[in-house]
Amino acid sequence: MEFSTIKKNTAVNMVVEQLLEQIRNQGLSPGSKLPAQRELAVMFGVGRSSIREAINTLVARGYLEPIQGKGTFIKEIRQNSETQFEKLSTAAQKSSFLDLMEARTTLECKTAALAATRATTNSLNQLRDIMDLLSKDMENSSYDIFLRADKSFHYALAEATENDVICEMTKLVLELLTEHHENLKSDHLSHAYRKKSVKTLGKVLGAIETRNPAAASQWMEKHLTAIIDELDNVL
Repeated sequence: MEFSTIKKNTAVNMVVEQLLEQIRNQGLSPGSKLPAQRELAVMFGVGRSSIREAINTLVARGYLEPIQGKGTFIKEIRQNSETQFEKLSTAAQKSSFLDLMEARTTLECKTAALAATRATTNSLNQLRDIMDLLSKDMENSSYDIFLRADKSFHYALAEATENDVICEMTKLVLELLTEHHENLKSDHLSHAYRKKSVKTLGKVLGAIETRNPAAASQWMEKHLTAIIDELDNVL
């Protein structure tokens, strides 16, 4: 079994593609055990975090199955499994900003509620660190910096649910929404919007810290409504 060394900036996608190729060509046959993450990291020439994320992606897509205490195994390829995933991606790519935000609101309100019941100490610390970054002069920073920090919070929130499907869906929706934001400049967005955005995310975090799913969901809805109101006017 041979894999090509790949660049880190495309690590996760490239690992996914190469593993899929091996699975489809029976280089990795159904029922066989995937090499350990440490071994795969050496074979691909990337970090273990990239390997872990690629494996999580393929688990969510139905190609791999983790068995506790034994490892990760290749599953029988389900008929149309990739087709269904591609249908979701294609539909999302063709969606308008408002359609994407509607889907995001449905997804992330539930995500916030789940995070309030499932977040570990490490997850909470990660969310707090990102919140600290968002609170530090985000009103006056460039829009790109503000957007990256905001996305990091939402990614970390999805990870706090410990649900790989939610993580992948969140990434898909946020990446597509980012494309709608690419033409925005920092002076297009009001300081009041950024202040409200940071404040409402802080409330989301507070509700998660106090293990209050209903409040976490409600504050997430207010946070996303502020984004819709602001960006709808700008776009």
